[in-house]
Amino acid sequence: MRQKRGYNWRLGDSARKPAGAGETMVVTSQSPDDSAVRIMARGNFSLGAGGLLNLLLALTTVTLGLAVLLAWQGFWPVLLIAVVQLVLVSWILIRAWERAWVSELVIVGPDRIEVIRQRHKRKRQYQLEAAWAVVEREQPHVAWYGPRIILRSRATRIELGQFLTTAEKELFADYVQKAVKKHSAM
Repeated sequence: MRQKRGYNWRLGDSARKPAGAGETMVVTSQSPDDSAVRIMARGNFSLGAGGLLNLLLALTTVTLGLAVLLAWQGFWPVLLIAVVQLVLVSWILIRAWERAWVSELVIVGPDRIEVIRQRHKRKRQYQLEAAWAVVEREQPHVAWYGPRIILRSRATRIELGQFLTTAEKELFADYVQKAVKKHSAM
């Protein structure tokens, strides 16, 4: 069976899938010397750069084809409107594609826990002490929202997996809790 490869496929395979999910968005891997665990959660990102380009090319071909046909018959303002529409729709689709590109990487080592959040080109890093780390599940204030997964070390609190479904959050929290438990004194 061939493994699907997304934008972060090199990090490893998931050990189990949440109930009812086709493919999990949480993967985990161990360092070769067993000193660090890498846990990655990624957004449900089904359209790659090539797919987006193909979509935009198909939209452009159909829209400009019809607009040129109508412009040839004398309805030339349609061509101008079609170009403006293509620019606007392309800009919206590209911005939506960039916002869907999200991932969180948690690296749990003996001394430090590093959390790296990436949303397209923006990357933020956090470091916590492993000895004081605790994974907490907070119930939401609104009933239909999923639980919040908090990684806490001393006064630092980081919410993990905000973009995941409830089942994926639980899987992510289990992986992080198992990794943190090995090094935490709490």
